[in-house]
Amino acid sequence: MAETKVLPLITAFIALLTALGMGFFDNFLLDVKQSNPGLNPNKAEQLIQEVNKSSITVTKPKTSSSELVFTRHKVSRGETISRIAYKYGISPATVASINKLDSSEILEEDSDLMIPYIDGQRIQRLESESIMEIATRFGTTIDRVQLIPGTGDCFIYGRISDATSSSSTIRERFLYPVSGRILTAYGESVDDLTDISYISEGIGISAKNGTAVNSSKEGKVILTGYHSAYGLYVIMSHAGEWKSFYGHLDSIQVSIGDKLDAGELLGYSGSSGTARGPQLLFVLISGEKSVDPLDYLY
Repeated sequence: MAETKVLPLITAFIALLTALGMGFFDNFLLDVKQSNPGLNPNKAEQLIQEVNKSSITVTKPKTSSSELVFTRHKVSRGETISRIAYKYGISPATVASINKLDSSEILEEDSDLMIPYIDGQRIQRLESESIMEIATRFGTTIDRVQLIPGTGDCFIYGRISDATSSSSTIRERFLYPVSGRILTAYGESVDDLTDISYISEGIGISAKNGTAVNSSKEGKVILTGYHSAYGLYVIMSHAGEWKSFYGHLDSIQVSIGDKLDAGELLGYSGSSGTARGPQLLFVLISGEKSVDPLDYLY
């Protein structure tokens, strides 16, 4: 019976798998005909900084200062934590932590957010606790601990929670499959090495080799395989005609027909395919059309 239920899905995706070889999916996910740029963390980070430098001014704190230097961001209508984090080149977990936000929270328009220039985590400071004592408590050095002005709390550089996001039952919200910095955006971009424009139907998320990749939402595995550009991949289906795609994996830990809960392991990240470094290619599809994951990830 299980095979009978899965068969229509497999049959439907045979056509998709055939299209992979014909180049259709190349155009659907990433226009590799023009040259698949892959994801180079260092180059991508430089590109992000160049794109945003005209509108963002961030100054690193002096080593003698114990207070965190940050910029303020006024939330626009419809902005998500993910989109704001990408704009400033930091992790969504950092934005949520320093502003004491639930990662599934809908941001209030015109509210102000603190944006540090580097990833880290907000830590509650105990009464009369010194910077040295905080550093000792969290096993770090004193230069990595900064006081957050006007709060009494402190910010520790590089200390990011492994939790990608809190669980949410609200429809059309997805969890981060891995916790990491957004390297490449959805839509039209320019390859920073070849200067060739391309279209990406997903986002690239920084993830060290062997990082656990989890289901972004409850659903069923409908296809797994290997593609010359995207490497090892998993495709899942979700309620409401949604699908999610996970590419450049190092290994796959699920099989077609498996049902997964949100946040359940499906594989491990790598650099398979034409990826220039370890990362995850993540794509969201609504119906038959891709959408920007940054509008749905929390």
